[in-house]
Amino acid sequence: RETDKTDSRDSTGPRKRDRIKEFATKCKKMVTTTKRPDETAVTTSPTTAVPNAGGETESSCSAEKTAVSEATTPELEQKMECRPPICLIPIKEHTDFGLSLSGCGFLSVYHFGVVKCFLRNGQPLVSKIRRVSGASAGSLVAAMFVLAPDDMDRSMAAMCEMADELNALKLGALTPGFYLGERLVQIVDELLPKDISKANHRLFISLTHHKTRENRLVSVYQDREYLIKCLNASCYIPMYSMGLTAPPPEIDGQPYIDGGYTNNLPDYSDLRTITVSPFCSKCDITPPDDVGFDWKMTLGNQHMKVNLRNIVRGAQSLFPPSRATLKHYYDQGYRDAFKFLLENDTLERETGSSV
Repeated sequence: RETDKTDSRDSTGPRKRDRIKEFATKCKKMVTTTKRPDETAVTTSPTTAVPNAGGETESSCSAEKTAVSEATTPELEQKMECRPPICLIPIKEHTDFGLSLSGCGFLSVYHFGVVKCFLRNGQPLVSKIRRVSGASAGSLVAAMFVLAPDDMDRSMAAMCEMADELNALKLGALTPGFYLGERLVQIVDELLPKDISKANHRLFISLTHHKTRENRLVSVYQDREYLIKCLNASCYIPMYSMGLTAPPPEIDGQPYIDGGYTNNLPDYSDLRTITVSPFCSKCDITPPDDVGFDWKMTLGNQHMKVNLRNIVRGAQSLFPPSRATLKHYYDQGYRDAFKFLLENDTLERETGSSV
């Protein structure tokens, strides 16, 4: 690695300065990444490898690109940085949507708030959602949204109860003899309906191959047990979920772990995807952190801002905060989703519902 000649005169901590310089250069490149639609079109990343569920042809894709160039504005380009060009088309001009929920551990209560707001105030939008994706804990909320939308409150209550259970333990999920993975399977088994046929070709679960570190998006489920295995694998964090020596879950004879390692926020080039994350980022629905600098980093294919609040959120995703804080995240998700519906003119409130 080359070093700056001007720094060579100071013999104190040259390696540290080089690392800081390299990190700053990397951040600068991410911030100044080109945004031309022809360069940000279909990529070879796992997020664009999913076949078009709607049967769209190449001609329809070219029409999308034409619409993108006509709808693009500098403000919209900046907001949709690192997103597929289809995202530059205004929400109201789309007839079909995808919904993608990021991996976020116990902060998935934010997703529950978003989904609850959609179900209560955004039925015109919900009726157009054709593909629901999720990684890690986001896949759990995605599964409930597809299969049991009327049980969202019960699902969130189960998540909060599990958080209480961990907080009562001395070392949380790392307490010897406690296995979060087993507890998670029990909860999912209790919540999922017996008929899971609606999940096929609509629910996409992000998985990471344990050995090759390749991403896989599962959308076809042989039976209910197979779906539970996929959800368990998508949430499986080595050494955290089942102790130090437990092998990872197997799907189709292959070991898989948390989908957030390789694709924490599935996004698609063929379908306008509404992305949701409790980590401040370039998502459609995300907390509006106001910081004095605009550094970004990429984790599991998700572009997030570098700030203290996101660092705290990362810790809280694995070591859950109090119920009051979880309720705050739920309310934040509801408010951010309400704002999204309002800004995109897709809000349709129930009679007498409160804001």
